[in-house]
Amino acid sequence: MNVFIPKVKEVSIFKEIAHNIINPLEIIREAISNSFDAEALNIYIDICRNNKGEFLIIIKDDGKGMDIDAIHKFFNLGDSNKNNLGIGEKGLGTKTYYKSDLISVFTKIKNKKVYKAEMVNPWQKLNEGIIPQYTIEVFNEKFEFKSGTMVIMKNYKIDNPEKYFNCETIKDYIQWFTAAGSFKNIFASIPSLYKNIKNMQIAPKVFINDGILNQNEEIIGVHIFAQPQELPDEDINEKIYRRTVNYCRHFGPFHLETNINGEFVSVQVYGEVAGINRRKEISRLKKGETYKGRFGLYLAKDFIPFSRRIDLLNDEQYYHYHILVNSQSFELTADRNNLSNENDPKVKWVLDKTKEIINTKIKPIAQEYYFNLRKKEEEEYASRRKFESINKNLNNLEKLDDILIDCIPITKKPYSEYEVAMWFVALLSNDKTKEFIGAISKVVTYSRIAATDMICLDKKYNNVLVEIEYKLSNLFKHKHPLNTYDYVVCWDVDVDYNKIIEFNDKKIILMTKGEKSIILCDNNKSIEIINIKSVINRILARDLEQVKKVSI
Repeated sequence: MNVFIPKVKEVSIFKEIAHNIINPLEIIREAISNSFDAEALNIYIDICRNNKGEFLIIIKDDGKGMDIDAIHKFFNLGDSNKNNLGIGEKGLGTKTYYKSDLISVFTKIKNKKVYKAEMVNPWQKLNEGIIPQYTIEVFNEKFEFKSGTMVIMKNYKIDNPEKYFNCETIKDYIQWFTAAGSFKNIFASIPSLYKNIKNMQIAPKVFINDGILNQNEEIIGVHIFAQPQELPDEDINEKIYRRTVNYCRHFGPFHLETNINGEFVSVQVYGEVAGINRRKEISRLKKGETYKGRFGLYLAKDFIPFSRRIDLLNDEQYYHYHILVNSQSFELTADRNNLSNENDPKVKWVLDKTKEIINTKIKPIAQEYYFNLRKKEEEEYASRRKFESINKNLNNLEKLDDILIDCIPITKKPYSEYEVAMWFVALLSNDKTKEFIGAISKVVTYSRIAATDMICLDKKYNNVLVEIEYKLSNLFKHKHPLNTYDYVVCWDVDVDYNKIIEFNDKKIILMTKGEKSIILCDNNKSIEIINIKSVINRILARDLEQVKKVSI
């Protein structure tokens, strides 16, 4: 029996790691993680172009620096320069830098020499099927810090790099998804966490310099939550949620710990429920992103969010929450964007406890105060709209044309299909005006959503179908099939007589037949038009004639 060792195509692996990066800003996440593990107190990020127009990303820190062995691990695959308390575990992160034309590393340990390591054209080499080489040499020029590291990436391979690498997007990403946006400060008083999490009390400052847009930012390396506002001021510019847009309530800190199979397991939960104005304050969405896509519940390791899990909230309004759940029992996929050990008993305990905290400590309070207040605001808005509508209608009454027929309880000219239907029924229900309607005697049913608006009875008590329109031309715009009505009731006949019309692949013509107006179809079917305006004019003319006779 022959035994074989599987071959590994190192070039393909290097290339895949660099190529499969989900968000280009992950190279910032990796750099900050390295600076954080080096116990840096200050991290500087510079975005600029050199005098040749080449795009540069420069990250430097005042951390402990690297020795020769650490530099090799920086470039090697599978090595990590971090112990089991660090953020990175597989040594894959810095390989995302390979998607560039040049990687330069300058590093110094306190009271030691400065080293310069450089890798030229790494992305080009990988595409040629060659593992790129790097050089290490002593750098004789003065270094900015007593100790620390500076990494320069030239021409990182991405279209429109300024779209991703600018002051606003970098700041937002850092505060949400990197070690400089950790929320460990909230749990710094819990002694048991110090055994499992490195640098619990260190929160470095981050200085961002966008040399392209000439913008600068300075941020403290902690996760940002909105300021609590449980009695918020009204926003008069809002139509509905005038108070809850400014609402914010925090939950936690919640800390639970246990032992499973002899191993220490813990979970930390902290978060908030907040209105849209408060959520806007703590996020800068990239183009195409929505607040529904950003907010919710995130799992975190080392108190750094890595994966959104809105299923744990089990709430359609999840995007009103900003909840972070940390556990050192979480294991991450190689790209650090997903959970890889969800079936582990320790993780199952963490997730069960998370659901318990959410269902008993968070959601009931959020429902009682925030969501109930939103519901009350919705009711107030509906009432306000109704009142405004009534006032608007009252104010508009004077602008409406009067139609004064003593025996009809409607005084204004119709301005909609529904009002035409009201006039039709009113005229039909009065003996003094009914005769002007013609063959129709009663209304059986009326519906604005049925295939035909009305079913009526003619004078022989046969069912007839009636379509209601404000203007006759709407009949053709709506393309109602000709076989679905026998009569059309409208206010205004705005279609030319004796003109052939192409309608639903048929030819029709509007014409008069005695005193009646009819639509004559090419199958000789005729549809009578009941013109309410004309009917009213005839009634008014009759009433005027009767007044004249009385006067004489």
